[in-house]
Amino acid sequence: MKQRTLFDAFSEGACTQCFPRAALLLRLAMGYVFLASGLSKLFQADWSAAGFLAVSDGPFSEMFQALSGSMVVDQLNIWGQILIGAALILGFGVRTASFFGVILMGLYYMAQFETNTAHGFIDEHIIYALVFLLFLVGGFGHVYGLDSLIEQRLSKKMEWFKFFLG
Repeated sequence: MKQRTLFDAFSEGACTQCFPRAALLLRLAMGYVFLASGLSKLFQADWSAAGFLAVSDGPFSEMFQALSGSMVVDQLNIWGQILIGAALILGFGVRTASFFGVILMGLYYMAQFETNTAHGFIDEHIIYALVFLLFLVGGFGHVYGLDSLIEQRLSKKMEWFKFFLG
């Protein structure tokens, strides 16, 4: 039997036809933002995170500046965005993708901490992280996504895998 999720609780208190559609649109929009950003970096021959990291400020600036120019960091950034975006669009592994989305947004925020907090503590990275947090706990992969189809077909031996879906 499917476990009750935060999404189920939201759905019961909202317009029963509107909320799932709005949730799907939010998931697709976030997926598009990340997929498009990752693909644009992938197809830009000279893209590197070095420019962003080299001007890092705040309490963690030395750590981020040390990562500047690393091909590993560049590839993790590119493929992280692509995989997060694709997972959200397909509704596959939404919980796992959202976990890494929260981490990625936290890293982006901390890399430019002084710049990001110049006009308050909330910027787009925090908003994105909060949306990912909602996806993480809310079961958004079950709304017109592959997560619900996969979960229905999992055998009792694979129960542990359900944790990564949602």
